[in-house]
Amino acid sequence: MFFENYAGTWDRDRKENPEILFFLMKLAGLSAGDTVLDVGSGTGILLPYLHQAVTDTGRIEELDYSHRMLEQARQKFASLPGVTYTEKNILKYKLPQDAYDAIVCLNFYPHIAQCKEAFIKKMTAALKQDGSLIIMHDIPRSRVNALHDQGEKTPSHVLPPVDIMATMLITAGLTVTIAMDTESFYFIKAEKKQHIPYEQYPEYTFDEEMAVPPHIYDHVHPHTQTKTVMNRLARISGHLEAIKRMVAEGRDCSDILIQISAVDSALVSVGKVILRNHIDHCIVDAIKENDMEAVDNLKKAITTFIK
Repeated sequence: MFFENYAGTWDRDRKENPEILFFLMKLAGLSAGDTVLDVGSGTGILLPYLHQAVTDTGRIEELDYSHRMLEQARQKFASLPGVTYTEKNILKYKLPQDAYDAIVCLNFYPHIAQCKEAFIKKMTAALKQDGSLIIMHDIPRSRVNALHDQGEKTPSHVLPPVDIMATMLITAGLTVTIAMDTESFYFIKAEKKQHIPYEQYPEYTFDEEMAVPPHIYDHVHPHTQTKTVMNRLARISGHLEAIKRMVAEGRDCSDILIQISAVDSALVSVGKVILRNHIDHCIVDAIKENDMEAVDNLKKAITTFIK
């Protein structure tokens, strides 16, 4: 077994980035006294950060199917109170229902990507009301997928863009509150809320205090409307779920067609926001740098969009 064989040298070979992990934990927003499940915990890389957030009053369950990985974690953090170690396969382990304030997955999601629907459904059931499912990586998505690509044309162990991940989480009944896919890390947080009608879907929370420190990554593509676009796409996804329920309930076809028309109009509106932002930022920069290929690509995109 791969992880059994590499447990002894894992920490040396896969060095953590404390700065990024501290920032990701700030985004996670855990509180003192929280009960947290650390899925795919490995050698406990995230454990000291989790403990600092929940303090001695909280409880942390480290869960991994690798015996040697968990042994490494036990040895390193034997002095930390409130920590239990569970050696199980998360897809086969019977989790308690409504038990956790947060379920955290660091560098783990691609390992269960083939069973993503079952995994997300299981995690949702295990969360308390208002609890959070947090999926994060301390390296960019491109590197994650390069590591897991077996040379297949369509790799099965893939980390999807946050908009696709958000749609899966929303479909499972969760409310996405933060979604970030940067050149240094990947982070998405979804909360278990009471059902919210699509028209009341909240905007993603990203306060100025949480702005990414410039020394964590030097370049962010200037898509200043990302928050607006993600919020609208989340609402559209919720709208589509409502339409699916209307079809399942046998609602009048005229009502269904009206709702489909509303979704179509909303998608066009999102396209306009993206197009305006692209012109205002990307194309202005391209012209300054005499990048005519980018200008030609914009012309093709406009032609496709207005068909």
